[in-house]
Amino acid sequence: MAKKVKTSEQSPLSYYWTPPAAATDGGWGEPWACLATTFEFDADFFETELLPRFLGLKFDQTENESSFLVEREQALDLARVAVLVDHSRFDSSQTTLRWDQIPIHIPGGIQHAKITILAWDKLIRVIIGSANVKRIAYRRNREIFAALDFWNSPDSTPLRILRDILDLVTLMLSWSRSSVASVERTQETVEVLRRAIAGWDTAPADFTSRERPRVALAVTHPRATGRRARSTLDEVIGLWGNRRASSIVVVSPFTAREPDPEIGDAVVNKLAEVPMTRECEGWLVGPELPKTPEDQRTRLPFPEVFKESWKELFHGRGGAYVLPLSLCVEGKEDRNRTLHSKSIVLENENDDVAMMMMGSSNFTLRGMGIGFSNFEANLVFEDVSSAKRGGMRLIDRLGLPREWQDGLPVDEVVWLTPEEPPEDEPASRPALPAFFAWATYSQVTGELKLGLDRTDEQPKIWSVRLGGTGADAPTLFTSHSEHAVPSSKILIHVLSEAMHAVNIVALVVQWEDRDGESQQAKLGVSVEGEKHLLPPEQFLKLDPDAIIECLISGKTPSQWFDQKKGAITSAERTDTAIEMDTSSFLLYRVRRFGRALTGMSQRIMDTIPRPDAIRYRLLRDPFGPISLAQSISRLSEDEPGGWCAQFEGEHRVFLLTEILLTTVYLRSRIASKVKGKERESIEGVFGVTIQQLREFAESVITEVPLPKNLRDYLTRVQSLADPAGGDVTEALNVD
Repeated sequence: MAKKVKTSEQSPLSYYWTPPAAATDGGWGEPWACLATTFEFDADFFETELLPRFLGLKFDQTENESSFLVEREQALDLARVAVLVDHSRFDSSQTTLRWDQIPIHIPGGIQHAKITILAWDKLIRVIIGSANVKRIAYRRNREIFAALDFWNSPDSTPLRILRDILDLVTLMLSWSRSSVASVERTQETVEVLRRAIAGWDTAPADFTSRERPRVALAVTHPRATGRRARSTLDEVIGLWGNRRASSIVVVSPFTAREPDPEIGDAVVNKLAEVPMTRECEGWLVGPELPKTPEDQRTRLPFPEVFKESWKELFHGRGGAYVLPLSLCVEGKEDRNRTLHSKSIVLENENDDVAMMMMGSSNFTLRGMGIGFSNFEANLVFEDVSSAKRGGMRLIDRLGLPREWQDGLPVDEVVWLTPEEPPEDEPASRPALPAFFAWATYSQVTGELKLGLDRTDEQPKIWSVRLGGTGADAPTLFTSHSEHAVPSSKILIHVLSEAMHAVNIVALVVQWEDRDGESQQAKLGVSVEGEKHLLPPEQFLKLDPDAIIECLISGKTPSQWFDQKKGAITSAERTDTAIEMDTSSFLLYRVRRFGRALTGMSQRIMDTIPRPDAIRYRLLRDPFGPISLAQSISRLSEDEPGGWCAQFEGEHRVFLLTEILLTTVYLRSRIASKVKGKERESIEGVFGVTIQQLREFAESVITEVPLPKNLRDYLTRVQSLADPAGGDVTEALNVD
């Protein structure tokens, strides 16, 4: 093979969870959606290292955990986040229910695709590769990935591939084992992404027929309702067409463990459908087993049958070779790195064409979709073989740490059948019976619901207990429970009030199979909606003083909370330049409240104008209008000595009216930024907020008589709250 390996100097994969340098003065906007699919999953790594990068968090968990958690929870309330993981790898170490972990159960296979979709207001990035969402994959393994950026510009990657990827996520959700609410939330995110790109009128729709480089998808998945089964290798062969390959490179850490000696390796046999030149060389890049003092030969964890098939495929042509990669390539690496990349490269040097498939598919039956199907996702790049982009040809992007001249003929390598099956084989232990359909939890009511699918066979004996707390965790439901009658589709257990705030991420289901053997599996738990989540514990008892102080400070809640921790003793200190404490003066307090309203308005105006984000800012944000109004409308005896306790009832009505007027003004400003369904939804959220603010004001009015001028002012503001009530900017005296 007349080529030299050029190792990629690509930035680490975690780097791509942040947006590129902005090409416009306005930047790419705020992060609002993250969808990831993975086989193996490390929830701790996702929550502490990847999500903070995407969300742009400023606090670090290791240095300031409390402020980090406050910042993360607030950011998650404004973003849509979900991870679709193979059901056998569900990770119950997840620490917050503000994002969804959705188990996927592929019939007869596994969910093995590694897709990440990251959306900022003006940019959507898709990452597809071989790396699971795990610390070892991002830091230690040899992985391969590609990042595609989409935005409303002629320079964007064509939108067709993004639409195809969104279709894949939708299909994957059809095999979910989660609550209807969590699946619908994720599907809604997909739909919002589709609507967002529908308005991108300058981005190209697709590649032109002669455009190079270009990229397409190659996918493996089983047959589904209305969808035929797909095979990655079939699609690679179809994209290559009738061109003749002068070299074929396969990179894979796994092959079939025990191919049939009579027919050989079925995947290699399928690869033989690629047209080849007489001189075509075959190169297999695989993991080298460690040498021992007794045996210094090169050994590969692939069976002898595979070797014979690989050798036969290139017999009479350019020859079959192996490029082994040891755990640590001397002179190239300073630590052990396990090969986990998966790729196929086809080249024709005479026609100057090259094609590279890379992604999640191992060179196995399930990975390539030959007779069996996992769910796999790969990108196929096509380019001019000799073209150097960024100083690299397409094949250089394999990033191999060895030169091709270090390769060996297949007969000079010892081939050994691996002891364990490939990673992409389904787990040998029984899957959780479909009878246990879903589970949800409400931190507000303490209700834990277990959904049962009565159309599926019920195990004769079963029990369900809390997960993550050891074998001594209390049992919640059993097959002999008095409430587990044959007609019950939903079982409910109410936890004690002291446990309401805990994050219940998984339940442990134990059952007896048909052979009478005891089995165990996890059932993921989700929330039905944001109203079932409590705010961070630091915000559970906020009073008006604290809310107003934070809004006036100009700091984010996490920054303010961090500052408060270091200055608790000086919280009520007066300015040394003021001889008299004016904090008890009515005018001072009203002016202070006005500054807080300005701070609240700015927080809402800075929020990405999407219905779910605005809903949180208005209705659930501890520093939003509903929270502030609720604290003001409380009876004074509930807050002895507090800032708001010093107000008479009529003063409270005035403050509530000011919040209402500010909210009405914000409605017109924010709704004008969007169109269509998003605008309707945002106006609906404002309508709910305005109605609640009116009710707060009315609750105080029933307690105290109002002066005529104040009642007239309230009446005028309430009329402005009606969408047909007039120009609110006139009442606010703003231009």
